[in-house]
Amino acid sequence: LSSSRLFDCYNTEVQELDPHHDGPLYYPVVATINLNSYGILDFYEPLDKSADPEAKSTLLNDRYVGSIYLKPRSLNIVAEQMYTHYMHGIAERENDLLIYHEDYLKCSEDLTEIAAAIHNWTVSGLGDIRSQLCHRGKRVSVTIRYVPNVIKINWNKFFHRK
Repeated sequence: LSSSRLFDCYNTEVQELDPHHDGPLYYPVVATINLNSYGILDFYEPLDKSADPEAKSTLLNDRYVGSIYLKPRSLNIVAEQMYTHYMHGIAERENDLLIYHEDYLKCSEDLTEIAAAIHNWTVSGLGDIRSQLCHRGKRVSVTIRYVPNVIKINWNKFFHRK
């Protein structure tokens, strides 16, 4: 059973969610119901704090590993390595150039600002044409997580009651 639900409404002007980890408080799985418009969930390699800063890029574009297409009226579940290792976020864009992930590396660098390498293309219903320009609309998402009890509080003791 879920113990945390989050309702979000994204307009095209404000549809950004900075790349992040959800943290250890949540059970390592999240389910999202995507309503109205489609969405694009981007994944990034995390910053390795122990590595030599000169050896690895800290630029977001250099750490991008790909995206999943969030179909309208769909349930999406993120778990295992995609939840615990990779950072995830939603880029602020009005339009997305959706590209089948195997073709993304052939994309010119000036297109990568709006391009998304879609890894779930074959199951997304996007069709046989391996690139599409899409306009984002208003998107509503319902995020469902399980938050285990991390601390038990004796409220009577907390409020100095017997």
